[in-house]
Amino acid sequence: MAGLIKKVSDSEIGMKIKEKLYPKYDLNPVTGSRLVIANAIKRFRDCENKKNRYQIKTEIQAYKKFWTCYPYDYFVCNLYRNDNPVTEDEIINYIPYFFWYYLYLPHYTSYKLSTIIGNKIATEQFFQSLGIHQPKTLFRIINGNLYSPEMGRCTFHQIQQEIIDNSFEKIFVKPAWGGGSKGIYIFHKNESGFYTTHQNITFNENFLSNIGRTSDYIVQPGIVQDQGIARIYPGSVNTCRLITENIDGISRVVCGVLRIGRGKNEVDNASAGGLFLKIDITNGRVGNHAMSYEYEKFSAHPDTHFVFNNFTIPQWDEIRKFSTESADRLPFFSHLGWDIALTVNGPLAIETNLNPGIEVLQIPYGGLREAFGITDPDYFWKNPGKRLTK
Repeated sequence: MAGLIKKVSDSEIGMKIKEKLYPKYDLNPVTGSRLVIANAIKRFRDCENKKNRYQIKTEIQAYKKFWTCYPYDYFVCNLYRNDNPVTEDEIINYIPYFFWYYLYLPHYTSYKLSTIIGNKIATEQFFQSLGIHQPKTLFRIINGNLYSPEMGRCTFHQIQQEIIDNSFEKIFVKPAWGGGSKGIYIFHKNESGFYTTHQNITFNENFLSNIGRTSDYIVQPGIVQDQGIARIYPGSVNTCRLITENIDGISRVVCGVLRIGRGKNEVDNASAGGLFLKIDITNGRVGNHAMSYEYEKFSAHPDTHFVFNNFTIPQWDEIRKFSTESADRLPFFSHLGWDIALTVNGPLAIETNLNPGIEVLQIPYGGLREAFGITDPDYFWKNPGKRLTK
């Protein structure tokens, strides 16, 4: 019976039913999509500069006819606004989120090794074995116990001594599971040599013992980012979110955005209020305007007043090469979302994501259908699941 249920669930009919329930009952991939869509619908309802009802209905029908999906991105990307005129070809260039997560990605990628990418501790050890440059690890918290980078048991005194010897400016405590900067503690060294967060949490043995009761963590010192990137906004590590595609053993960077913190945020995630700029992947030049999930537009950073026009990401060729070479070493996965920081010692991978979100990317790109070469959505509906032959 279980096999029959799964067969129906994974069939074209099953996918049609799931699409009707999306995103309210969506368990995959993250709650972020639901929140983005909910905020977009509210923004639509509050908008006083909408196109007329007939035009909105006509555009939505054209979208649904091509994709057989409800166009949530029509609302996320503000395509209903009078000041955002779009042709039918431009509308259908936006990939539906359901289609992306449930039909397109599963068609290419095997999820048998998803734990390796889903767990930061497993990812860190896997990357180390492959020689993929990543942040230094101080120690790990696993089942409430402290482990060194070599996976030997260690004490808080040993950890404290290493921190004192190296005099790190920041310490990041990251939960092994999860993303979007959720659950991260960022500690700063104060004048007394102690480490505290902006919420006055102190880094000590008692803190580690408390958090270790409920989850596993990886602990890393802060990195020193390239000054060319830092001058945009020095309060966070500003990363390149790049999606790589590895089809038939050939990797390429398909698209990417530069993510920037703002408003005293210490992380650059768009879901945490950060900004993002489209990257021209051929030369590393960013767009003229940064944007937010709320569809705000900025020609200059609102805090530092850094002007984005004509800014080119330093060492872009090196960053792109690092991304494709890293993707080459992970041929198990077709599509990966990389968070890459440019440090004083070159690029490194902060993390990678097996279900890379396209919500933040489609806004500045004007859709990604052409970038991923999707010409026949019906093929994916009729062949749900991983492709068995080339």
